[in-house]
Amino acid sequence: MRIDEIKEGQKVTLLVNINGEQLTFETVIEQSMMNKSMILAKVLYVDGKIVTFKGANLTVDLVTTPEEEPPQIFKNVTIALVKKFDGSLAYSIGSVVSSKTYNRRGNFRCFVGVPTTVQKMLNTVPYDAVIKDVSASGFSLVVPQELKYDKDQVIHVVLNDYIEEICEKFSFHLYGLVVRSEELDKGRTLYGCKFNKQVAGIENYIMKKERVRLKKTNGR
Repeated sequence: MRIDEIKEGQKVTLLVNINGEQLTFETVIEQSMMNKSMILAKVLYVDGKIVTFKGANLTVDLVTTPEEEPPQIFKNVTIALVKKFDGSLAYSIGSVVSSKTYNRRGNFRCFVGVPTTVQKMLNTVPYDAVIKDVSASGFSLVVPQELKYDKDQVIHVVLNDYIEEICEKFSFHLYGLVVRSEELDKGRTLYGCKFNKQVAGIENYIMKKERVRLKKTNGR
């Protein structure tokens, strides 16, 4: 699809890459500029300041989900802050290249790095671990190499995180199906897991955490 075929009022996700780090934001399309390969989207604010999406080594991809179609991704879109006829501000987002089908397994992963305990099932002995990252579809976990988990095994962790900058606490019970493993240094193993059911509130947590990270990256 063309970017100007995205409907007004549709929510879209902006995947921002800055020097190897990834951030994610959601906004809403205000106007589709038909036959101009461009759309206008609602501006986003962090602590009262507009997010400008400017910086060295910064690229942005846009993901949209049309009705009854798979998600679509527009790679490396251009974003500029513009003033509309009524004087309000909007993002002008453009792409001369058509979208491609977005693979949900490539969902944005938010770095977490918080300690937890892991269990093979409830009422079993918990072991110390670290949640490395989390996405809308799963999480990854770092454990000592002596802990062994088989592919397709379900494991349980609790994600507790307090985001000091916004004074907000989050807590999630995560049940993941092991899909991959990778040996790391210092006698550790990383396990990648996908959720066996949707986790309510996890995307809101990811969005808030990444907004805080963007603020730090921009030095504000």
